[in-house]
Amino acid sequence: MVVSEAGCGGTVGGGTAEHTMIERARGFDGAPELVDIEHTPEAHGTLCSGRQTIALVALARGDEPVLAAICDALRDGRVGTLHLSRAGISFEVGATAPHRLTTDAAGFRFATILGRLDTLTIVGGGHCALALARVMATLPFRIVVVDDRPELPTLADNRFADEIRTVDYSELAAHVPEGDRSWVVVMTFGHAHDETALRALAGHRVRYLGLMGSAAKVTQLFAAMRTDGVPADFLASIHAPVGVPIGSHTPEEIAVSIAAEIIRERSVTS
Repeated sequence: MVVSEAGCGGTVGGGTAEHTMIERARGFDGAPELVDIEHTPEAHGTLCSGRQTIALVALARGDEPVLAAICDALRDGRVGTLHLSRAGISFEVGATAPHRLTTDAAGFRFATILGRLDTLTIVGGGHCALALARVMATLPFRIVVVDDRPELPTLADNRFADEIRTVDYSELAAHVPEGDRSWVVVMTFGHAHDETALRALAGHRVRYLGLMGSAAKVTQLFAAMRTDGVPADFLASIHAPVGVPIGSHTPEEIAVSIAAEIIRERSVTS
């Protein structure tokens, strides 16, 4: 969170703790320090319980190049590591040091990654994809939408995706990054295209693979794929029907249900 006389940007959690820190930050020009906040009725009048440790670091004009580097990296879709310590603030563009706080007699050292490490590939660019991109754009994901129909109106309307590609679904694996930072949702305009996309990703290691469709569609599609030799363990790993079951029907409701499942999966396995 950044606090200045002109206003505030970001948050450290809201509530009385944030209010306390905003008041303390205004006019602060001391050496960087850690502030421990206990969430009890006696300490801060809250029932939340637990504690927060917040670093308070005064910024000066000499820090402007660091802040500019952070803004440039985030605007360009790059990542980097923010460092806070008794020495002040620094930023390493491209570095991905683990999130960590250490304290010792010399003071404290804090590191955290800024930017979007995770990529969500939405396979299919229709109305549900547009709604999902809109919701996921509020979360720290780089969003790539792929479709085999270059003239699709909803692709042209999708200003939330970082990248839109025209892709033959049989070659999908070449356009989906592998690894624990890769998330994929398949929502093409027909089960035949869904099957082509899923077959292309069999054996392709991603963090999460979801398929949109009714339970009946999923059952029939997976049965046919198993009969045709697609590994059962791959099919079992697919989140299908995709999304948290909240009775969603509209593209916007479906998007919320999928985003909720992705958030839950990321939280459980992080």
